[in-house]
Amino acid sequence: MLIEINEEGKGEIEILQSIPKDFENYLISPARPVAIKGDHFKGLFQEFKGVGFSVWYSRYWMESPAILCARGGIPVLELRIALKNQIRGKWEKISNPELPVNHFQMGFVPYIITRAIFEAPLEYETFDIHFELPLLEEIGIDYKTLTHFLNLVYKDKPAELSKRPHPCSGFMMDSVNAILHNTYTLAGKARLLRNNVINILTGALEEAGKGEIGNLPLSVADIDALYHVRELIEFYCPVYPGNDVLITKARGVLNAFKLSYGFKRLFGVNPYDYYLERRFILAKDLLRKGNRVVSVANELEYESSTTFIKAFRKRFRQTPKQYQKNGG
Repeated sequence: MLIEINEEGKGEIEILQSIPKDFENYLISPARPVAIKGDHFKGLFQEFKGVGFSVWYSRYWMESPAILCARGGIPVLELRIALKNQIRGKWEKISNPELPVNHFQMGFVPYIITRAIFEAPLEYETFDIHFELPLLEEIGIDYKTLTHFLNLVYKDKPAELSKRPHPCSGFMMDSVNAILHNTYTLAGKARLLRNNVINILTGALEEAGKGEIGNLPLSVADIDALYHVRELIEFYCPVYPGNDVLITKARGVLNAFKLSYGFKRLFGVNPYDYYLERRFILAKDLLRKGNRVVSVANELEYESSTTFIKAFRKRFRQTPKQYQKNGG
């Protein structure tokens, strides 16, 4: 980590060179973990690295109230989400840094000076995405709120996407949970990470610019490309090809924003949720035909039959065996 952390009134906190055993149950593959410990608290930061971004999932276990201060000479373009309990405090040049649980804010600072106030002996969790500027430009959303924000970033000036925190949509929170709790292979995790980071970003930009974005038009070419994307998802099922592949094959007219926002406007769900619907339709069809559960799990490329059973039960409130027994 390219920052130094201090506990106010007690001095610098050591960033541990190895992960203590009592953290091992909290580690998430393939994230890179970093741990800190103080007299009455401990913290674990886990970084998921992708092309154009890095995700930081941070957890703090506080035995008593404390104030942690961080300082670093690096610019940060960040989307912040509070997951568990509210951390109060200050973020240099950002007017409203405090986030209620399940709310987000997006900001830019040319350097880091923060003061995080943990008021109670609780567990706190945050989920932060650090972006490289080209990825934001690649998304392709063009509206005044974002343009004003990016103009300040180009000038290396502190900026906030909006003056108040916004509640995270269910779509955004589902994407956060998909990153933190999945049983994919390493290759699958990498694809899932990028897809869901883009989903979170586009969801946040839609929410912050809701008044403007609702009026953005979809051209005939956009609509034609989105119908083609739906066909591609059905063709590739049971594998999700990834948003980048869908954009590349979408006849040269879609970007990440139009893929997410336009697909949802036309079909009522985002592309990944549509893929999940098709995957479960295929699962039901295979089960009705009498295929063994383990065979269906393999056919749908689940990591294991246990993973498939859990996913099926969560969605339909019965196991695949029960579904077969009840005649589908």
